[in-house]
Amino acid sequence: MQILNTLFASRIQKVTSFFSQHGFHVKVIYNEPLPSDHFPAVQLRCSELHAAFSDPAVKAILCTIGGLSANELLPYIDYDLIRRNPKVFCGYSDITLLHHAIYQKTGLRTFYGPAVVPEFGESPSPLQFTADSFFDSVMGKVKGRGVPRSAMHTMEFKNWLSDGEAEKSRTLIPAPKWKWLKSGTVKGKLYGGCLPSLVQLCGTKYLPDYKGRILLLELPEGHRPGTPFSLDAARSAMADLRNSGILEKVAGMVFGRPYMYDEKMTVAFEKMLLDQCYGLDIPMLSGIDTGHSDPMLTLPLDAMVLLDSDAKGDEQFVILGEVIKT
Repeated sequence: MQILNTLFASRIQKVTSFFSQHGFHVKVIYNEPLPSDHFPAVQLRCSELHAAFSDPAVKAILCTIGGLSANELLPYIDYDLIRRNPKVFCGYSDITLLHHAIYQKTGLRTFYGPAVVPEFGESPSPLQFTADSFFDSVMGKVKGRGVPRSAMHTMEFKNWLSDGEAEKSRTLIPAPKWKWLKSGTVKGKLYGGCLPSLVQLCGTKYLPDYKGRILLLELPEGHRPGTPFSLDAARSAMADLRNSGILEKVAGMVFGRPYMYDEKMTVAFEKMLLDQCYGLDIPMLSGIDTGHSDPMLTLPLDAMVLLDSDAKGDEQFVILGEVIKT
């Protein structure tokens, strides 16, 4: 397994120990210090990504975190190298940009799931639901299975730069249930990611055709750590997707539980989604444990899935197809 860059040494060590205890050999790629000039730093990040894909000993790449400069990497990635050396690739948030570019240029299926610092660096250990979903997904054990729901979750924010605070375990509370905003039954290939990152891809060569797909969307955190993403900004981003023609193409939608949204904010968020999808007769499922949500699912992108609002329990959202295609 390959783990990419971090500035949080104690969390990296904790994650290295976690995976080692599960029988994995861990290699950390991190060039420090980064160049003070921004563009050489972007190029260095690309070289680290290339090193991970080109190493024959590496079977899986787990991103450390997201990052606003992810879009700057896209023109400089060696997609032929990735095509020749396919392997598991997992991350979320701004990594949405890499998922799309890699798939569009190479056809490699990737995984929308946890990263090193936020999830696997959790104290005293990763949340069990997060770890179980990750291992099941990347090992191809989810075909034919319903997507699970976590009974508990947490919205407690920890400052990762404060070792004393970060080492305390977070309190889990009962998780809100899934909610069907629009009912129906449909099959399609799952794709998507973080809403503002997806908007960044509109009109670029890195955006695949969304016709007939199940669109996966989730919200990032706000401009300050531990704060929710603005509902107005989310509304604007959804309008951009509508104007781009993506929403009219998809066969269904799945939305993650919005980060740090309380009950009142969630109701407003769901109303906004219905407003922005006015006139679209497609199933819409909200509140799943994906993206900036703890615990977090690992979802196979480009896998065939089923949405069925009439089914019971986990059968409402089912992974039907193979999750790994190389």
